[in-house]
Amino acid sequence: MHASYQKTCGRVVGQIMAETVLHFFMFFGALFAFVISLGQFAQKSKEPVHLVYSFSFAGLGLWLFHISLYSTGIFDQWAAIYHLKTLPLPVIFLVPPLMVLRYKWIISNRFLFRRRYLLLFVPSLLSAILLLLPLFIEGLAPDDRYVDVRPILSESFAALPPYFRLVYASFMLPKLYLVLAMLPTLVSMITIWRKQPDSRAVRLSRMGYLFALSIVSSNMLAVAGDFFSINLLKAAVLMANLFTCLVYLATQRHPDYIRLLKIESRKAHYERSRLHGLDLDRILKRLREIMEVEKAFADEELSLKDLASDLGISTHQLSQILNERVKKNFSTFVNEYRIEEAKMLLVDEPDRSILSVGIAAGFNSNTTFITAFSKHVGISPGQYRKRNLPGNDGENDESA
Repeated sequence: MHASYQKTCGRVVGQIMAETVLHFFMFFGALFAFVISLGQFAQKSKEPVHLVYSFSFAGLGLWLFHISLYSTGIFDQWAAIYHLKTLPLPVIFLVPPLMVLRYKWIISNRFLFRRRYLLLFVPSLLSAILLLLPLFIEGLAPDDRYVDVRPILSESFAALPPYFRLVYASFMLPKLYLVLAMLPTLVSMITIWRKQPDSRAVRLSRMGYLFALSIVSSNMLAVAGDFFSINLLKAAVLMANLFTCLVYLATQRHPDYIRLLKIESRKAHYERSRLHGLDLDRILKRLREIMEVEKAFADEELSLKDLASDLGISTHQLSQILNERVKKNFSTFVNEYRIEEAKMLLVDEPDRSILSVGIAAGFNSNTTFITAFSKHVGISPGQYRKRNLPGNDGENDESA
């Protein structure tokens, strides 16, 4: 009996400690976002972008605090908890447009605030009107019975009076709003992700794309939580907190992170416009014909300019098509055709010398041929021929 009691107490203490740790990390993210906001506001340069950053992180901090508040329910016994849960809504509805404007500034060549952007702030105004309705309509006063938040698809939510259902459903709307508002930005940034990560600028820019994707992903998870399970909401908060910390660490480790992301975004915008109007499927089909039928690769002096001229496009356009659609640079693309040709000649013409095979395939020297072949195939041309000649027993030939 005593052992059973101790076991039960241990289990209860463990649960309390686990919940305490969970609540700490949930509310920590909100506090950390406020700290980042203050850091942005304290910048010596009072450019509008720093204010947008500051306000967006302040709003994010309030938003994370709000979600943590109503998903944990740890303050539901407070007399003013209903107002604490609902009054932040108009400010929270400001976060999605501020986030969108922040990324628009990053990916635009020159960002100008246009009048139509004011429409992004209409949901904030509507939420304020919703909260003011009890002042003008009798019977809508806050009730302690409606303090706890329930998943939208639960029976307990359906039992709420219509007004309170609308109020609590509005907790989900900023998340859905942010997802829908950020999707066009993600689409416009996807060119950054398609770039070969061969430079620090591109790698950091891809990280920026992942951060933008994390914003959308965590809010999609939070929307699912609002509908189905409060536990999903908690997971979404932890996910958002993690990426908020990672963004901070990235900006501290790479102070020029935002500048590089902006540069790569501008490049991506320019490259998208460079391919606009081209029939890419036709160009790729013609490219295959030139390489596979006409065997342009056999010309050892074949250049990007020559190939682009045959296709009727610029060298920049061809380079971009190879990088984005074929996922290879020009040298790798051509050498792969040359190596496939060499593999065929090595087996079909066993009396032909290694040097002659390399020259016929388009390589300009024996050294270049052997180096490229060994790197791509894993063995030398001589070894490949020995292994693949009919009737060979498969033993390695160490000759070139």
